[in-house]
Amino acid sequence: EIDDISFKICNEHNIKQYYVRKSSDIAPTYKGEKRALEKIIRSQYKFPKSEKENGYVTIRFIVNCEGISGRFGIEEMDFSFKPRTFDKKISTQLVEIIKELDGWTPRRNKVKSFDFYQYLTFKLKAGQIIEILP
Repeated sequence: EIDDISFKICNEHNIKQYYVRKSSDIAPTYKGEKRALEKIIRSQYKFPKSEKENGYVTIRFIVNCEGISGRFGIEEMDFSFKPRTFDKKISTQLVEIIKELDGWTPRRNKVKSFDFYQYLTFKLKAGQIIEILP
C-alpha cells in the first residue's frame, strides 16, 4: 500500500547493494551528498515530542537505474534492537519524505546504470530524529 505500482526495476535479477561495488563502478549518491539528504528530511519531519517513541526506524527501498525510488520496506526496533512498533504517523511520514526525494543518482559503470538497494535508519528519541544513518 505504500508503493507506487508504476515503479519499474531495470533488471529484476541484478539489484546491487549501495555499499558493494567493483573498482570500476561509480557509487550511487544523493545530489548534495548526506548533508543535503539530512537537511531535506529534517526540514520536513514534524512529530510532537513523545517520551515513548524511542529506537530505530529503518526504511529499505530500491533506487532504479533511472534514479527513481520504490519498493519500500520498514523495520522498527528499540534501542536494544528488539522489534517494536512506533506511532504509525512516524513511519508513514518518513516514507513519504523519502518517496519525494528526487536527487538519487544510480549505481553505474562505464556502460550502464544499475538498480540498487538503499537503507536509511533514523535514530529517534522522544519521537525526534537525533541521527540519520548511514
